[in-house]
Parts: sequence; structure tokens; C-alpha cells
Amino acid sequence: MSGNVIASNSWSFASMPAVFRYSSHPNQAHKIHWRAWSKAAFDEAIQADKPIFLLISSVWSQGCQLMDETTLSEARVIDVINADYIPIRVDSDLRPDINQRYNQNGWPSVLLLSAEGEILWGGMYVPATTLLYYLGYIRRYYADHGDEISAQASELQEQRRTRALTQTLAGYDLRPLELEEQLTLQELPAAASSILIDLYDHEQGGFTIHPHLKFPHPDALELLLKDAGNYELVRYSLVQMRDGGLWDHEEGGFFRYSAASDWSMPHTEKMLDENAAMLRLLVLTAQASGDHQWSELARQLIAYINTTLWQPDKGIFSGSQCADEEYYEPGMYSRASRIPPQVDHAIYTSWNARMISSYLLAAQVLEDASLSIQALQALDYLCTHLMHRDGSMLHYAIDGQASLPGQLADQVWMTQALLDAYAVSGSKHHLETAIALMHFSCQELLDPDSGLFYDYPTDPQAIGRLAIREQPLTENALAASCLLRMSAYSQRKHLHDTAMRVLMGCMHKYYRTGILGTSYACVVAQAIEQGWL
Repeated sequence: MSGNVIASNSWSFASMPAVFRYSSHPNQAHKIHWRAWSKAAFDEAIQADKPIFLLISSVWSQGCQLMDETTLSEARVIDVINADYIPIRVDSDLRPDINQRYNQNGWPSVLLLSAEGEILWGGMYVPATTLLYYLGYIRRYYADHGDEISAQASELQEQRRTRALTQTLAGYDLRPLELEEQLTLQELPAAASSILIDLYDHEQGGFTIHPHLKFPHPDALELLLKDAGNYELVRYSLVQMRDGGLWDHEEGGFFRYSAASDWSMPHTEKMLDENAAMLRLLVLTAQASGDHQWSELARQLIAYINTTLWQPDKGIFSGSQCADEEYYEPGMYSRASRIPPQVDHAIYTSWNARMISSYLLAAQVLEDASLSIQALQALDYLCTHLMHRDGSMLHYAIDGQASLPGQLADQVWMTQALLDAYAVSGSKHHLETAIALMHFSCQELLDPDSGLFYDYPTDPQAIGRLAIREQPLTENALAASCLLRMSAYSQRKHLHDTAMRVLMGCMHKYYRTGILGTSYACVVAQAIEQGWL
């Protein structure tokens, strides 16, 4: 490992380095005796016969900052948690595996767990008086029914293992299951587009999924863009996002989502990965339509990223800029009188890789070679500083330390970025590194029974819900895309065969994933366009 970043050599994800990040505003949350998510913390809970207080937080969420500044700064809350619970604090960006399994549909997620890691109670932002009630109630119930809770936890874990073995998949059904046998891969993109058109919001643009929330869903719009007849739907959505409130007209960048269907109430965090997806959509829209307003908006987005998220001293992208509703309030003095929202300078492999791919595409479409140079510089940084000695990518680097190897998302997004770089540069190093990463994924993450990739390698010390690995649709679809590209480059049939098995294995998941499944449909559509199927 070169550079000043130190990589962990441990294969156990249950004992990552403790990284606690609090609100940048005055608070007392650090007075809670936080433990990192680890086997030692859960063993301590068993020995002390105490439940676990789990907080899943993020540095970019204003609700998480408020939780630190209010509820978790109350002296009574601090005393009760320290006395009656084993408190564990998890940063959702640093530990996406934990967040995926325990998040309560938003941030901050507050949970009370059994010592086995089963959920006893959970919610999002909780005022002090409400939290004190649940802390007292659960602690008393835990003391009186400890054996019963332990037995129920064991039963739930066994049920979860059984479901995993039988590949019973949960989620939303968008089509009757019998259609799985009727649709072929070639028919899937058109069928997926038809569903998206049914969900399309013709008044405000975008898609009506939740009555009070509006996310941009760039992958879904990209799928619609593949049919020229749907261009107006994509154009109108981008106009509404840009003019309705999702786009920051003063400093640039897209906010994460809106709490109003007309985009007028944005939650003001700006995420690297989501802006990477929006940049890709803008560039593809400009390419497909020839409309200069989208290439100009793409340039403005790049200007924001380079000004705020790019780290010129390292040649890499920061993870996010946090929310600050008061800073972004309309008015001539709202920004001038306030400090700009904090930037998370942590380096996330998958998010950076996604932006690298978007920059390489933008460099071609916008005819700006400097973007390609910048993207290749960031790619070299990841290869130099965030590659584990076993050959896998580490998930993040923060404060000079890189950690969490082997996560599927990091392997496949990085593989795609390397293949995109190879297509531009022709560098054998990029291709060979991509092949090595995919080899790691096939060796350590591929399930021979289902033909799909798990989200992380086997961990004998996995605790609670982490004991059951998942097979996420988006990352599996991306893995299949990378395998198909490698097969086309190398003419290796076994890579194509593996990719086809992954794509077919994803079909069953697609029907239960909802609009997020369009990332899979995009991969299938691209494979059809390239003649890979």
C-alpha cells in the first residue's frame, strides 16, 4: 500500500476501526460511551445482560446533526444510555452493509436491539422525551423477558437463514409472477419502459412513487431516453428539476430529493454518487437531442463538482456536501451571512468510480479533454491508495486510513470505471486491473447455486442481520455488464456465460424491486444495443 493511507488486513467486517463523526455544531453527543459495531460490543451486551442502543447517522443529514445537538445532548438521555445500554454508533456511508440491513427508512435511524442483533424497536429522529420513554420501557421489558427475547431472536435468525437458502425474495411486485416466464431478456427494456410511463408524473415530471417525496431517478430517465419517442418525458423532467428547486441555481449541483412533488422543497444535501448519475443523464440527453441547454447544464454541474467536491491536492472527489436548510433559504442574505455547508472529505470508492465514468463520458460528448485527464488522475488515486493487498477495493479512506475491503459495490463500480478508462486510453493496466477485480468478485462473492454475487465475502464473525448476505440487483446487473464487456474485449466465452447467468438470475429479483430495478433494465438494453446477448 503506497501513499499515506493505511489499509486494514483483516477479513472480519465485524471489527472495523472506530470512526465517530458528530455534528459540526455544538453538541454533547460525544459524552455517550459509543462503541464501534463489533463482536466485542455484542459480547459485552450479552455479558452485561443489556440491550443495544444503535444509532445510524450520516454527516450530510441535517436530521442527524439535529439529533446530536438536541436529543443526544440531553444529560438525562446520555445518562440512561450509558447506564442501561451498550451504545453503538454507525456512520451509514462508512458501513453501507449495516445501513442496508438496519436503516429505518431514513436518517438518523434509532434502534434498540437485543444482544443478538434483533430489532426490539426502531424509528427515525426521536425527541428526548419520546426516546426516554422507549429507553425505559425496553430496558424493563428486556430485564423481565430476557430468555424469551433470546429464544425469539434465535428463531428469527433461523427463519432468515432458511429464507436465504430457499432464495425467497421480498419486495414490490410490479408484474404478476407468471410473466417471468413470458418475458425474455430482449423484451425486458420495453416492458420496463412501459411501467415507467405508467408511473410518470405528467404535471411535475419525474415519477410518482411516494405521495410526499420526489427523487430524480436518473437511471429510470436514462432507460426512457433509449427510445426517441420518450425524449419529451426526459426533457420535461429535467426542466422541472432544474427550474423547480432540485438544482442549486447559485452554486450548482443537484440536491438529493424534494419533499414536494413539484421539486420545490429540496432536502439540501448534495451527494457525489447522485450527482454523478445526474451528470451522466445530462450528457446522454445532450448527446441524444443535440440540445445545448443540457450540455451547458452539464458544464455547470461539473463546475460545482470541481469547485466544491474535488480535492486538487490529492486528485480525488469528496463524498458529499451536507444539508443546511437555512443556508439555502431564498433571500439576498441567506448565503452571504452564513458559512457554506460542510463537505465530507472522506473518499468512497464506489462513488468516486461512478463520477470517474461520468467524467470520461462527458469528456467525449462535451469535447473537453481536461475531464478525461482529471478522471484518470482520480482512477490512479483509487488504484494506488484504496486497493487492499488481497486485490479487492477498500470501501473508504478517512483521516489517512482505508478500510472495509471486498464490498461488491466497490468492486463492480471500480471495474466499470477501469473498463471505461481502457476504452479511452487503451492502457493494458486498466484492463488487467479490471480483470483482477472481477476475478476477486467471482472467487469470493459469486454464489454457484443462484449464479448471483453476494454483497460482501463470508465473515465468520458477522453479527445479527449481517450474518445473512444479500444479492443486490443493481450491483449484480453492473457485474454482468462488466463481464459482457470483458468477454467482448478478450473473446473469452466463459465470461459471457457467467454474465448471462447473472442476468437471468436478476430477472426474478427485478419484479420485486420497483423503480430501482431500472438499472438492471438499462444494462440489458445496453447489452442488446452492443449485440452481446
